[in-house]
Amino acid sequence: MTHKPGIALWGMVVAGAVLFVIQTALADTDGLVMRFVLNIAVIAGAALAVMRLDRRGWRSVNGPPPEPVSLALVGLAALSVWAAAWWLMDWTNHVLENAAGTLPRPEPVVDLSDSIAGLDVQPVAYELEILFAVVLVPLAQAWLMWGLVQPALGSLVGRWRAAWLAGVVFGVFNTLTAVQNVTPALPWGLSSTGGYMLAGWVAALAVFLTGSPWTGFVAHGVFAYASFALADDLFHEMSGKDYLDVAWLTLVALGVFGAMIVLQAVRFRDPRPGEPERVPAKRLTILPLALLLAAVVVMAVLDIDARQDEEPIAAAVQIQTGLTGASERPPAAP
Repeated sequence: MTHKPGIALWGMVVAGAVLFVIQTALADTDGLVMRFVLNIAVIAGAALAVMRLDRRGWRSVNGPPPEPVSLALVGLAALSVWAAAWWLMDWTNHVLENAAGTLPRPEPVVDLSDSIAGLDVQPVAYELEILFAVVLVPLAQAWLMWGLVQPALGSLVGRWRAAWLAGVVFGVFNTLTAVQNVTPALPWGLSSTGGYMLAGWVAALAVFLTGSPWTGFVAHGVFAYASFALADDLFHEMSGKDYLDVAWLTLVALGVFGAMIVLQAVRFRDPRPGEPERVPAKRLTILPLALLLAAVVVMAVLDIDARQDEEPIAAAVQIQTGLTGASERPPAAP
């Protein structure tokens, strides 16, 4: 059965646009858990709508089951590029700070008065954030991004090109839908796009090699977990070093090289799926990608405007990536 790739692309763009509006509107509120719930509801709702409209079954979305060893290798590849992604995001933020100023100081999770349906969830807000950001959101995104969007792109441009394009789409989508203005948290805002793309390429290449969205889920989840568990240690170790310092460049080069080696191991373990039936690209099929680019432009304008409106901050904090002093955050994830 020939599927219509435009349906998956439209579903992804609509979900990204809706969540960008929601997360921007709720950026200064206390309802952290509700923001994550809305993320999952919109992404999963978009994936389910795409499946129904395109008449896709669960088996075609799940793909072949990957080997457990391949899942572990994909997780190692994501961990390998994690430091490089944060180096890129922090450097981008440094450039933006010099050009337009800093973003507003994020709100520590411990200071939020969070509740759902009258139930106080503040005592476990940080633990719930880890559960959502590391497991549930990557799971919903794997359904939409790796199970539906990447195969849709593959039917338009071929699976190899689609993997690289899906990594870009993943970076933009996560930048638009990230929970904003809290710490500790995954990065948000314009400077986070490059780092998310790097993580997205690892995930998308893993899906390309195995044909399974579960490998994309593992790569995304490992990247998210490392961001909570290791970010403070990374920036403490690299404090005061220039972005082109040998220590930084060595870490980045070794990480990227290590990820390439690990993905080669995955390549030889899993049989690569064949090419899907190609579908001619139509204007309505390409339009969603153009709208996604337009959303990035809107986000960039809002990001720069927020930086210009904020007074300079004397304290040395990583505003964009959500890192603050140790006294303002719960302990890192174990």
